[in-house]
Amino acid sequence: MFYLWMTIRIILLLVHLIHYTEARRRIRWDCFDCQMEPQYADQIKCQVGGIRRHLLNVELKLLTEIDQIKTYVKISTKSKPSDNYRKFFDITFDGCKVISDMTPGTMVSKMYNAVIKSSNQPRKCPVKEGVIYYHDISIEEVLPMFVPTTQLFIEVDFFSRRQSYLNISMRGEITAK
Repeated sequence: MFYLWMTIRIILLLVHLIHYTEARRRIRWDCFDCQMEPQYADQIKCQVGGIRRHLLNVELKLLTEIDQIKTYVKISTKSKPSDNYRKFFDITFDGCKVISDMTPGTMVSKMYNAVIKSSNQPRKCPVKEGVIYYHDISIEEVLPMFVPTTQLFIEVDFFSRRQSYLNISMRGEITAK
């Protein structure tokens, strides 16, 4: 009887795991906009790419060295087209500390690594002037399964010495695969 009960539990666990892996999430971006203060950069390009519109690409020519990076991220969601976006999450952090002291294996480090995978972003501050690029950013592979299907609006603001120098906004949708 014990072995039958254990077999049933293992089968249920396997069914759950199969369903769990099938429930992967996809992201489709509708809008990707970047605004940079002209004294910091020029030739900035922010584009959505990929057949499914799931990739983000950024290129810019940084005109001045940036030695401090304060970052504010706000994620808002809505479940129905008629609803207003509601703040789901927001955080402010020291960007220089994040790029130099990333703890491996965390969800944040996985997201960070997905963003910089095809990038020439410096791994410490100061960030020197010159061309910086991020190609084919995709966070689908590292999105946690518990993230619900939803409409998504993300705002990211970067500051150096209390002055905003880069504002990014993205609007898209998370769906089940």
